[in-house]
Amino acid sequence: MSYIALSRKWRPQRFQDVVGQTHVVRTLQNVLRTGRVHHAYLFSGPRGVGKTTMARIFAKALNCTQRADEPEPCDTCDSCEAIRTGRSLDVVEIDAASNNGVDDIRELRENVKLGTVSSQYRVYIIDEAHMLSTAAWNAFLKTLEEPPSHVVFVFASTEKDRFPPTILSRCQQFEFHRMAHAEITARLEELLATEDIELDADALGLIAQQSEGCLRDAQSILEQIIVYSDGSATADDVSRILGFGSAYVMGQLIEALIARDAPATVRCTQELVGQGADVTQCLRYLVGHFQGLMRLKIHADLAATVQGSESLIEQMRGQAERLDRGRVQWAIKTLMHAERDIKTLGYDAYNFELALLDICHAEDPIPLDMVVDQLQELEARVASEGVGIRQAVAAQAAPAPVVEMPRPAPVAEPDPPEEGAGPEPEHEPTHEEPETAPDDVQPPEPNAAPEPLTEEGLQTVWKVVLETVAQRDGPLAGPLHEAAPGVRGDSIVLTFRSMINLNMAKAKSAVIDEILAEILGGARPIVFTIGQDAQAGRAERAHEQTADAEHEEQEQLVLTVFTGDIDDATE
Repeated sequence: MSYIALSRKWRPQRFQDVVGQTHVVRTLQNVLRTGRVHHAYLFSGPRGVGKTTMARIFAKALNCTQRADEPEPCDTCDSCEAIRTGRSLDVVEIDAASNNGVDDIRELRENVKLGTVSSQYRVYIIDEAHMLSTAAWNAFLKTLEEPPSHVVFVFASTEKDRFPPTILSRCQQFEFHRMAHAEITARLEELLATEDIELDADALGLIAQQSEGCLRDAQSILEQIIVYSDGSATADDVSRILGFGSAYVMGQLIEALIARDAPATVRCTQELVGQGADVTQCLRYLVGHFQGLMRLKIHADLAATVQGSESLIEQMRGQAERLDRGRVQWAIKTLMHAERDIKTLGYDAYNFELALLDICHAEDPIPLDMVVDQLQELEARVASEGVGIRQAVAAQAAPAPVVEMPRPAPVAEPDPPEEGAGPEPEHEPTHEEPETAPDDVQPPEPNAAPEPLTEEGLQTVWKVVLETVAQRDGPLAGPLHEAAPGVRGDSIVLTFRSMINLNMAKAKSAVIDEILAEILGGARPIVFTIGQDAQAGRAERAHEQTADAEHEEQEQLVLTVFTGDIDDATE
């Protein structure tokens, strides 16, 4: 007999052989026990978790002749044997990746009308169903909504989000999960015991970790290791086959990263690269290892979620005690960024080494407890001197008080002496105290509102405004001379006769605002407008242009009827 791959040889044939998908097994067994068989099921989830296998077991259970009321297929009757060997005409498997057109679905629609050959149900297992085209789904919709009573559809897909909502609403949906590390390890141990192969616990842990929860991947890796090792294998053999290089070197690299030993890190990196290790696989392994360290730092009870053998987890406990959680998170982010840089930039070995050196040289974050202790110590030291922290900071930040000195009283000048008068008697100088300003004198308010402006007042100061504008901005004086100033409420209205001058003045409104504020003692809003004469002039010119156009049109009409020239009518 020809060789059969382990994933096919150890494919589950009954519900009790299925690993990990307890929620799906229980539901389907209840369907068989109660007879509530739906016409369409959707099995979705990652690759290698048993979607197609579960569909075949369900098909066997539906058509098993010796099942009676039990939810398990017997796997010995003619129907079960025909389904297991792929000879049953009532269980049809369709690969939607290669049969995804509308013509394939039309053929299926014609076949579902036919009765079964020897079974109670005809089961259509459509694998990779998300590959069907939109036209194929539309052709399938009516059949899926009202199929014959003897037909059951089972869709298997890794991308449920690509299904049309109208299809999803007509199916009972089952989500398949990735398998736990312990479940994969236990299944591999059963397989190794039957195949008479020796593999240590650390090697099994590496296989389960690399499979990422997919039992089929784990079986494929194990089969490759069996061929390589010729009956027995160690963790170092598994590490080399998976592309990690030597497991011993990987362990030394992790210890060097934790100890911040940059020279040892470089030596381990060069040794892994020299062994032909896949840098991306090494990065992913390190990410998984540091993720386990982070979980152990969070709480010891999370050890059950860490992937690895018992000896490896115990070793990781000691490593986690030597690390800060912030540094572990920094290491994980650095490793993931390195994998991204390798995909986009290349330079695998250089990016790998730089990422590891960044982890070595990263400084530990200051613990929050230490910061709180230092603040409390500082506050106690300042409080012992009689000044609180807030008072000391406020005293340093407050500006020095301004002391206003009183102005001296004005000294009256003496009158000039009259002619003939004798000299005035000399008086001893007296030191008089300077007079202090009275308390009831209030300083003027800086933002006092300007006095209301009248039309006459604006006309009076407008000449001064024009002279000031001519001194500061000569080109603005011309357009502003045309403007007629006026007052509307609190606003100053400047009326222009031409739009050109209005636009020129409006472009320099900041200069006009500044000059008016200086002369009037406060800023006032300015309104720019066009005069009625200018508007009337524009309307008159538009009317003249229209009249000229009509006159020219009439002349052309006359010339088309009569030949000759048109003399000037005014002569």
